[in-house]
Amino acid sequence: MSSDLTLSQLFVYPVKGCRGIALASGVVCPTGLLFDRNWVVVRASNGKFVTQRQKPTLALVEVSIVPDRLLQGADLAACPDAKLVLRAPGMPELQVPLTASAAADKLAPVTVWDWSGQAADEGDAAAEWFSKYLGLPCRLLRYAGQAGAAGMPADDPTGTRRQVDTEWAPAGAETAFADGFPFLLANEASLAEVNQHLASKGEAALPINRFRPNLVVRGAGAFAEDGWGSLRIGAAGGAPGDGVEFDNVKPCSRCKVTTINQETAEEGMEPLVTLGETRSGRVLGWEGTPGFKGAVFFAANLVPRQRGLVRVGDAVAVTATREGPPTPLS
Repeated sequence: MSSDLTLSQLFVYPVKGCRGIALASGVVCPTGLLFDRNWVVVRASNGKFVTQRQKPTLALVEVSIVPDRLLQGADLAACPDAKLVLRAPGMPELQVPLTASAAADKLAPVTVWDWSGQAADEGDAAAEWFSKYLGLPCRLLRYAGQAGAAGMPADDPTGTRRQVDTEWAPAGAETAFADGFPFLLANEASLAEVNQHLASKGEAALPINRFRPNLVVRGAGAFAEDGWGSLRIGAAGGAPGDGVEFDNVKPCSRCKVTTINQETAEEGMEPLVTLGETRSGRVLGWEGTPGFKGAVFFAANLVPRQRGLVRVGDAVAVTATREGPPTPLS
């Protein structure tokens, strides 16, 4: 393992399915980076989540948090004019206040994959904006759980907090509206290998944004992340106890979102065809893990062990390794 393993890029995606924000530093919370997937667009009829899988043009929605120092952990109470700002082609700018409002007190049903619960409705103006842009009656909901909490309680009477799949992560692990886990880590060398396969077919290289990671590392071999059990991200030269620790709980199976150009919203076939040839559960020898045989994999799902601050350029240390196919906890 290279001693020069570093955090090279950092991204947060405040609204699920919309464009990400590149960060120089970010706050690690139990649910993910601060503000990551804190909002989700849902169908007005049933609260079911809407993503690029159904509406690729979500990729063109630009997102910002104002003031941007909030992304580094500034006190929201000290920023009374704080807002989520959204821009999209052919649409006026939408501003959603981040401070408490009557709209935020209204809970509405939400379903993300197998989880159903309650989330805060951001009001009619946001709903009308997304409904017009997507051509589908929608609402914009905000995660109403405790994004900065130290772990979920055994009982959640409000129905606002979302437990990570306990087949792969321990009870008490929480995520907001990410597909399944608080953090996604990608490896630059792994992307380079995929792009080599694409080049051999005459296909264009793909940028890392096709995979929508939070953490990107540099200095490891291609797909070395498959064998990492846990890692620590912290400033170079820090003491052994410094930094933020993460458990690598599951390789990330990939869907059609990876085939959507994040700059144009146009759909293609790659990289899923190439991943099917080189990174399927069958090819990797992971077919014995339930659900893995026909899936394709790129990047790793992580769960943090504590809160903290991570910065681009931080040293990354692999603190445990594993061999063999990924194994569920239960």
